[in-house]
Amino acid sequence: MLITLLCAGACGGGESAPVPSSSEPALTPGRAGPHGPGVTETDIMLGMTNDLSGSGETPYGLITKSIQAYFRKVSLEDGGVCGRRVVLLAEDDGYTPEGALEKTKKLVEQDHVLAMIGALGTPVHAPVAAYLNDPNGDGNAADGIPDLFVSTGWSGWGDVTKYPWTIGYIPDYLTDARVLTRYVNEHLKDTKIAILHENDQFGNDYLRGVQESIASNYHLVSVQAADTSPDALKNQLSIIRKAGAEAIILALSPELSAEVLRIADADGYAPKWLMSYVNSPSALARALGGGMLAEQLVKGFEELKGSISTEYLLSAVDDAEVPAMREHRRIMETFNGPVVSTLSVYGQSLAEAVIETLKRTCAGITRDAVLHAAESLQHFHSSLMLNGVEVNLGPEDHFAIQTLQPVEIQKDGTLKHLGDPVAVE
Repeated sequence: MLITLLCAGACGGGESAPVPSSSEPALTPGRAGPHGPGVTETDIMLGMTNDLSGSGETPYGLITKSIQAYFRKVSLEDGGVCGRRVVLLAEDDGYTPEGALEKTKKLVEQDHVLAMIGALGTPVHAPVAAYLNDPNGDGNAADGIPDLFVSTGWSGWGDVTKYPWTIGYIPDYLTDARVLTRYVNEHLKDTKIAILHENDQFGNDYLRGVQESIASNYHLVSVQAADTSPDALKNQLSIIRKAGAEAIILALSPELSAEVLRIADADGYAPKWLMSYVNSPSALARALGGGMLAEQLVKGFEELKGSISTEYLLSAVDDAEVPAMREHRRIMETFNGPVVSTLSVYGQSLAEAVIETLKRTCAGITRDAVLHAAESLQHFHSSLMLNGVEVNLGPEDHFAIQTLQPVEIQKDGTLKHLGDPVAVE
């Protein structure tokens, strides 16, 4: 799922976190205690795979670049973590499952990184998560590698029995669906609702969240699993319209969302739109308006005005002069980061959570300690999160962010906050 155009549930049950086994690589004595793979007297090495070259037709490489910039800032300006530099080794996976698995194995088995961070894309990460949670395939997860703060919101990652070493970061899709549905229950309770969703983990999580949370199924007049062809989408919108839907929840990728909005506009159909946070308003406006020129963006936002979405991070545009965003811009400019955007904001926010986790392991920087440190994060608020949004984790709760701010898109592209952030933990 394109979180770039964003800008990742109820708590999974299961057993508590694993303990190290004799199959874990030998610990290395060092300052303050024994340390695991990827840790020297001077460095802590982490790994990440991503679509660095853009061959997978994503701009996600900007996230990696922004994380690396923030780590350089911490290492050079803040004295590092536990007296060590934090280094992110990144490999290009082409945004494919095969590439991600191959490059992850290299980082773990050859480069001996301490942990993997920030994995993107549910299908891309599926084989990687299986490997990181049971590297030798013997069914014993005690020798796993921390799979921290994944950038995919599939609710399945929260199953701590199956994925004890995997911890999410972006809000899971069930949480987003529940927040949008709560808005429906409170403000559109007499409105006929439809949902148009992708037929994958992303879309099915949304469908489940809506069906579980909607106050009355009587108001849910149409459920459609989206077909990606324009003609099929037009037919599905016609079915939704004939059912009398006055509002539509879109659980679609940004590309499909833009296509649906274009079709509806051409047909004179103007329901209330409610959209997942994966749809960045500015990116949708570009797609709908046909480009980046001012008049094109104005046209795009005109079509989006009044739509409801959710947010959890500061806006690179609306909050450009907020002190935390000015500091973010300074860090990106000073430490070879990307141009400030939704992606760079997301990358630094995730990086801050990684740094906070590592700070809690100085007595012995091992893989097991890193996992337990991540699980200990409570009420953690990155500098780039909206007020009221925080990370709360535990041994049986691997969903980091379960609070979102409902917003309404304005005709000038700004986002109007609708009440307070909504928590569904």
